[in-house]
Amino acid sequence: MSFPLRLPPLSKLPLTLTLSIRTSSLVNHTSKRSLPIQFYQFHQRTMSSSRTSKPAVVDTSLQGSPTGAAASFASSHSSEHPLKLYGGWFCPFVQRVWITIAEKNIPHQYIEINPYHKAPEFLALNPRGLVPTLAVPTVSDPKTGKAKEVKPLYESLVLCEYLDEAYSDPDRYGERLLPQDDAYERARCRLWIDHISSRIVPAFYRFIQHTPDKPYTIEEIRTEFHNYLKAFAKEMLFSPSSSPGPFFLGKRFSLVDIMLAPWAKRLFLIDHYKPGGVGIPSAGHRGEDEKVWKRWEEWYKAVVERESVKNTWSDNEQYVGAYKRYAEDTTQSEVGKATRSGRSLP
Repeated sequence: MSFPLRLPPLSKLPLTLTLSIRTSSLVNHTSKRSLPIQFYQFHQRTMSSSRTSKPAVVDTSLQGSPTGAAASFASSHSSEHPLKLYGGWFCPFVQRVWITIAEKNIPHQYIEINPYHKAPEFLALNPRGLVPTLAVPTVSDPKTGKAKEVKPLYESLVLCEYLDEAYSDPDRYGERLLPQDDAYERARCRLWIDHISSRIVPAFYRFIQHTPDKPYTIEEIRTEFHNYLKAFAKEMLFSPSSSPGPFFLGKRFSLVDIMLAPWAKRLFLIDHYKPGGVGIPSAGHRGEDEKVWKRWEEWYKAVVERESVKNTWSDNEQYVGAYKRYAEDTTQSEVGKATRSGRSLP
């Protein structure tokens, strides 16, 4: 007796098999130069994972708490408070929120989350278990001031915008981090926040996670990363809306600067781990990009020396240890795994 073989529709096949069917002929007949780095990284990982499946080795040696200035800042906000930030010292997305809180001097409680032993109360707030997570008190006891009802928020940009809007009294919390009197400028800021989040940050991870077996060279990812930085610098340098001063909005430190600051601080890790480092040309050897790179350096120096950025930073040596697994492309973080497979960042 024989049975007819009925293949399921392509949409019903497992993701790896579907991708293999859809991409194999394309990869075989298309020049690598004509497709983006992300495509080849995604194809290579999905094809190799269909052949072999090795159990993930999780390195649990990550230092469990901040050090240096960040330790002092965390300690000064360790007392019970209705507004709670659940974070991790090592995470640049957490640092975005921490910088926002520091800039606006918002009272809060900071709670360090061990990425390998997440408390049940934290997972109840955010079942995905990702930091940063903000526990927002929505109903408080008028007598004690303690929160009677708490609701969670997550995603770093969402949290930063929420904090800027919820704590908006200029006398208590300072100037708003997005322009409020000019709708165009506010939209322009959001355009460049998207450039940071969708281009610069993913390229940073492709850069630091580069290994010799990748389908793109380190020179290619370095050039790509440079191009994204130069686009950002050109906007500050040549835009009709630009104004004198080191930051994206001139003298005004804004949410645009905060979105990129944690990765600016981490650029030294690429210098530490990758041959040729970040590789920005030195002054006098930049050709037509001399003014562009000078504007980038002006922004970079101002941002890394900002008090809110320094106060949320642990000792450099601690990041060197934490990012070794990224440099070797063995990290099991959600960001690292997404970069390795060619997916967008979580």
